[in-house]
Amino acid sequence: MADINVQQSPSTPPSGRGSGAVWAVVAVVLLFLLAWYFFFRGGDGGSDVNVDVNPPAAGAPAGGGGAAPAGGTGTP
Repeated sequence: MADINVQQSPSTPPSGRGSGAVWAVVAVVLLFLLAWYFFFRGGDGGSDVNVDVNPPAAGAPAGGGGAAPAGGTGTP
């Protein structure tokens, strides 16, 4: 019977071993920067935003029904 000699080289860790943690830190920093920009607009945070909302006045419905109001406020 023949002798078999098996030799294995020591295993090396993969090159991207800590890349998941690095991408997590990058994502958190990016989210922080986006939130800072949207909430504070990159300034001192004291700027006011004036929005003028003036919708046109709604007209009264056309037609004239002679029906009594639904609340029952008519005479008995």
